[in-house]
Amino acid sequence: MTEIFRECDSIVEIGPDWLSRLKASAIESPLGRSRVCVHVDDATAVQEMILAMRQDILFLPHRHLNKTESFHMIEGALDIVVFDEGGRPIRGVRLAEIGSGKSFYYRLNEAHYHAILPRTPLIIFHETTTGPFSKNDVQFADWAPREPAELRDFLENAMKTAATAPVRVAG
Repeated sequence: MTEIFRECDSIVEIGPDWLSRLKASAIESPLGRSRVCVHVDDATAVQEMILAMRQDILFLPHRHLNKTESFHMIEGALDIVVFDEGGRPIRGVRLAEIGSGKSFYYRLNEAHYHAILPRTPLIIFHETTTGPFSKNDVQFADWAPREPAELRDFLENAMKTAATAPVRVAG
């Protein structure tokens, strides 16, 4: 089963047909996720992709050195927990699709540990990060539980204790 697709013509459009394809692939995938990469290749300076992910999928808290990362929600809702070096939650971000009343965009400008916690059966978001892509660019937190049920409990508790910042309006 294919979980990673590429769409890198000179003009790229992603519409409802792609979203349906990604959802179906994520549902069927043993990995519980699917993506379409819209950057030309792994060496590209800006890496962009549309991801679909099931609610039962979790990633260990991790960080990317010398990279930025942003999410723009398309469907569903997720939480992001940001941690300090020792594993203390320092920020909780609640994201959901436009029209939900929650924030729909997030950007991490520093190499903080972070993890996502899907809140709806399926989430779809647009991720942008700096390239080039290398599997060695990620550092996983050694203080986080590895077993899925323990990790979920850890992230749930971290989200409860993380500071959530109020929406600020420029003026």
